[in-house]
Amino acid sequence: MTKCPHCFQLLPPDAFAWVCENPRCTKYPDRMASRYSPVPVKKGKVVIATQPPGAVDWQPPLGGECPTCSEPMREACPHCHYALLDGWRNGHAVCIAMNGARATGKSVFIAVVVKQLQRLALQMGTVMQFGDARTRDTFTEVYEKPLYVERGLMAPTPAAITDNSYQREPLVFNLGMVQGRVRFLVLRDVAGEEMERPPAQAGHLQFLAHADGIFFMFDPLAVPNIREKLVDLIPAQLQVGGDPLIVLGNLQRLVGRSSPRVGVILSKFDALHALRGVDDVQWSGIMSNTGAAFLRDPSEDQAAYDVGDGLLLHEEVKSLLDRLGGGGVVRSMENPQTGVPIMHQFFAVSALGESPDGRRLNAHGIAPFRCLDPVKWILHVTGVLPAV
Repeated sequence: MTKCPHCFQLLPPDAFAWVCENPRCTKYPDRMASRYSPVPVKKGKVVIATQPPGAVDWQPPLGGECPTCSEPMREACPHCHYALLDGWRNGHAVCIAMNGARATGKSVFIAVVVKQLQRLALQMGTVMQFGDARTRDTFTEVYEKPLYVERGLMAPTPAAITDNSYQREPLVFNLGMVQGRVRFLVLRDVAGEEMERPPAQAGHLQFLAHADGIFFMFDPLAVPNIREKLVDLIPAQLQVGGDPLIVLGNLQRLVGRSSPRVGVILSKFDALHALRGVDDVQWSGIMSNTGAAFLRDPSEDQAAYDVGDGLLLHEEVKSLLDRLGGGGVVRSMENPQTGVPIMHQFFAVSALGESPDGRRLNAHGIAPFRCLDPVKWILHVTGVLPAV
């Protein structure tokens, strides 16, 4: 079985759905789809087929025509009625949810890691392509153009309830045939403001509980002690997000007793690299340790995931967080408030390589650091990438 790219739930083998996508066809209020949306949803006709009890030889019908307009219908998720790509059930989707407070670099990370994944796919002997035209257009206009063409930062992710909330739709990428099966990678973003203050009606965030991996990004510049040490060493930041511990608590409440894997990502790690230049023997010594995993980046050396390197980095980042005053994040992952153990791993990344100057990129350009690590970790634990 594989997952729906929208609600991230497994597609059951005994329930199928089809939806009419003809824009000229009559639209009806869809209560099921509305449960997973911040606003009421209207869709074309939805047809459901379920396996009758005891019918062991049952086969689902092959779609068919819309009973309203007679146009061909598209297969959809039986949970949220999201239209699926052709052949979706025959593939394997790895579903990743971005998370964190405002200004932690989630959108920049997506823009950069997609570029790196395109190169990783070549190492895997395949080609990563956009799953559909909507993903291509959204990535080009929202992520690629501001960062790689205009050399600036993209606008903050809007709340899902706003009209321009592009993140209501997933970004779907086709990784091609990997280990005998077509693989898809799905990325969904969440506005930081929604995680700092979750809405009362949060049905559109249900997908978090069903993700293969949640990437929780933690900005070290949110720690006042670090910001003070880096004055004059990096450009002043225009915006600092909310308390990461509050956001992490909100995330755990939204996920409930589900247990998706969580990658805790110390973002903007280039800022910590700058601690090598501070007049502080302790910090300059820590950040000048040439043997530390957080000072090297082997993530693009090979397609396979280096488990040993990942575990070493995990322990180093935990130690750094304790020293940064972020020990609460570590304890919250090791002893979650729900009482349900969370499979997690800590990472350190820098999507840009240098702190931006206001809304503009640093003159040195984009030099990603370890951005592939969390993605390769999830691809490994879901059976897509081998380990070394």
